[in-house]
Amino acid sequence: MLYKTEGIVIKSTEYRDADKILSIYTKNYGKITAIAKGVRKTKSKFGSSLELLTHSIFLIYKGRNIDIINQTEILESFFPISKQFIKFAFAINCAEVINKLCEDRETNRDLFFLLKETLHLLKTAKEPKLLSLSFKWKVLNIIGYRPSLDRCSGCNKKMEDMGGIFFRIDEGVIACSECIIKDKSNYVKVSDYFIRLLRKILVTPLSVISKTAIHDKRIEELGKITNIYLDYYSDSIFKTDGFLKKLAD
Repeated sequence: MLYKTEGIVIKSTEYRDADKILSIYTKNYGKITAIAKGVRKTKSKFGSSLELLTHSIFLIYKGRNIDIINQTEILESFFPISKQFIKFAFAINCAEVINKLCEDRETNRDLFFLLKETLHLLKTAKEPKLLSLSFKWKVLNIIGYRPSLDRCSGCNKKMEDMGGIFFRIDEGVIACSECIIKDKSNYVKVSDYFIRLLRKILVTPLSVISKTAIHDKRIEELGKITNIYLDYYSDSIFKTDGFLKKLAD
């Protein structure tokens, strides 16, 4: 059986002499895994349509063990490797988030359009790190891990009235210093700026965030908490996180 879908290549692994196994996040079927036979040959019919972060239309044969890519039509290629190297790395990191957090064949058009929009915006983003971190929180929101940031989870005190603010990683809630005296496990101390920033990120379009820049210290705190929260909900640390940290050093 053949099926047709639009998708973005989010992972590519070489297989045997000339093949590739690809993870593709599609508009109609969510994340799928498929093999492209002969794609690494010089005269491959696929051309550059199966490169990482390439947005294409795929005609795919439903196989018994693994689906087989039959034809492709390239729509857009994001970030050629020779240009915008740092932004390309952030784009790959965003693709890894989708690959790690999404189960196979769970359709979610919101995630597809979010990834597509983020790749577009990264090309001209004023602060690509802020945009990629915001993308991660929006992904978490879509898949059901939106944090609760308005009141202390213990005494219901408003965030604005809390003397010290702590973020609980395993529950995605905040607590004041009085309410965590007995149990400090899984809590990370955060600034009130972080809470206000994260609130804004969750409700602000990425198109607006892409034109925004904030102080490096603020991005550093946002990045630290974002990665801790993501690590809790994923099976392994994202490969490009370490690479991006080295670029920033």
